[in-house]
Amino acid sequence: MAQPTSKSEANRQHGIHQVDEQRAHILDAAERLFLRNGIENTRMVDIAAEAGITKVTLYRYFPNRDVIAVEIQVRMLDRIAALVEPAGQGSALENTRRLVQAMIRNFDALRDAYRYAGMFDRRFLDHPPDAALTRWAKDQLIAMSWDGAQRLAATRADPHGDRLPMVVSTVIWFLEKLALRGELTWSDRAIPLQQQLQSFEDMIVAYIDSLSAAG
Repeated sequence: MAQPTSKSEANRQHGIHQVDEQRAHILDAAERLFLRNGIENTRMVDIAAEAGITKVTLYRYFPNRDVIAVEIQVRMLDRIAALVEPAGQGSALENTRRLVQAMIRNFDALRDAYRYAGMFDRRFLDHPPDAALTRWAKDQLIAMSWDGAQRLAATRADPHGDRLPMVVSTVIWFLEKLALRGELTWSDRAIPLQQQLQSFEDMIVAYIDSLSAAG
């Protein structure tokens, strides 16, 4: 039989829940500002105002803007991972094919996530403010690429194991750029978005199929 929860334990759990809710509320506010104004153009005071809290309260939860940016990047990667189709019991190539198709076909639903990922890359990889955070960002990109290529069936033992992470990384890079600069690109080239996405999907799938044909 389960032991009844003590009042002190209940209070502790309630306090943890409140902290988690406040953190999520702050991250929601920061995410809106980062997507609207960019990471570099958003100050801690702006985040506090958007969240409806004082700067003192904000600093109790996060020491600086870059830590907030990192946490939002984790959120965005989780959204991408949650919406793409899980790999099945097929081969590494088959699972990677399904994964990249799901990423491309869910572009509209994931547009903010891809756009933020591109902003994050530019901030932390192109103009790194902190070596440790930059190392973390690179590790996340590598991990995401391998996760995409290996989720259930793809392993480094696969004959194409060295190429599949590169395929996933290429898809992520393209979708980031499309989300960041898409409107300008579509206007200049007069190519509808869905046509661009379909052409890119066809190209990626053709490459994966060529690997399959080559054995």
